[in-house]
Amino acid sequence: MNKLTLKKLAAVAGIAFALFLTIPAACDAKPELLDRIVAVVDDEVILWSELTLRTQMDLQQQQRNPAYLNQIQLQGEMQRILEDMVDERVVVLKALEDSIEIDNQQVEDMLAAEWRRVRDQVSKLEFAMMLEKSGMSERQLRATYRKQIRDRMLYDQMVQKVAYSHFITRRDVDEFRARYTESLPSRFSVSQINVRVTPDESVREVALQQMTQIQNLLAQGESFADLAIAHSQDPGSAGSGGDLGCFSSGTMIPEFERAAAELRPGHVSEPVLTSFGYHLIQLHEKREEELCASHILLQLKATGDDRERALSVLRDLRQRAMEGDDFAQLARDHSEDPNSARQGGLWQVLERENLPPIVQPYIRHLGLGDVSEPFVLETGGHILKINDDYSTLESLVREEMVDVRMEEVIGEYRTLIHVEERLEQEWLWDPLTARTTSPVEGS
Repeated sequence: MNKLTLKKLAAVAGIAFALFLTIPAACDAKPELLDRIVAVVDDEVILWSELTLRTQMDLQQQQRNPAYLNQIQLQGEMQRILEDMVDERVVVLKALEDSIEIDNQQVEDMLAAEWRRVRDQVSKLEFAMMLEKSGMSERQLRATYRKQIRDRMLYDQMVQKVAYSHFITRRDVDEFRARYTESLPSRFSVSQINVRVTPDESVREVALQQMTQIQNLLAQGESFADLAIAHSQDPGSAGSGGDLGCFSSGTMIPEFERAAAELRPGHVSEPVLTSFGYHLIQLHEKREEELCASHILLQLKATGDDRERALSVLRDLRQRAMEGDDFAQLARDHSEDPNSARQGGLWQVLERENLPPIVQPYIRHLGLGDVSEPFVLETGGHILKINDDYSTLESLVREEMVDVRMEEVIGEYRTLIHVEERLEQEWLWDPLTARTTSPVEGS
């Protein structure tokens, strides 16, 4: 049985709307793939469509492409995720038996918010077509999602009940720390210091000179789109005259968005420096929550010497951290990633068994409190620390205890209800043998 952690709460909800929004793609697949029963939990069923969508979402979170998995690997992933989905439903049923109560008004408020979100994503005509293809009425779709919201809240309440029935002592934290001084726990918190790899000043000067020439051509009346086609080094937009379409806040990097927001429609910015290079930005339209713009990009290509300069800075910072300087303060003072720097370098919580491939070589051998050797990625140079402060370890200990107790709760309650998993039955997979795409892609 897989461990259930607090992070899986979000996965309990969203399947109905996510499936609904992917109906047009799904309708090209064979209809029988959408309504096969792959598991039965008491009087509820889990459908093939739910499982394939959940698998796709899970693989995307892991930055893995299902197209690169062979049949055996994909079946293994789907079996693992199905076990999680069954366990989640068992927890919900247990919560109902324990008479855990939820706020019905909160359910309706969440439903209304999600309903507005999904209606904002599609036009009225698209929404009507999706309803027709899904075979559901608007009322049925609402009812389906209402149940998923209630299930998510019941699951949440059940986990919280288990989590706060355990008192974590300092001894528990100290024992956890001692256990993982030379290896990573199953889940751990990571902080970072990021130093950008910036090209030499001479490279910037050359790019700025080119930008000045482009600005002169604009002043002489040449069109922004023609100049983007001729000069922009952004392969994604140059062919379309630099057009980036419309984007909401958080889509582009902060420096770019700030410069675009300061423009008036029809105006062109001065050269804007970002980690990609220098940009000229032309604003087309300001909407309530979006900006529509084009740009011309001149890239600044870093050299080995530039990378070595960043690594040298990071080696010095790592040495200071090893000698006792507070890593969080070093991150606030020196990290060039503004989001994590504001939080003392706090980056994210990772799982030992699902480490992002890009950082795996640098941290898989570390233990609590260790700081990685410096390394360079596309986002710049980094050092990472496996956080070992008391509050972080206390939360990890609590999660570990919750995992153990939730496994016990699930195991005990499964013996009292009917649970049947059917994924190993060959007939479920027969229609896939002649397909060239994975069932995840086809659902």
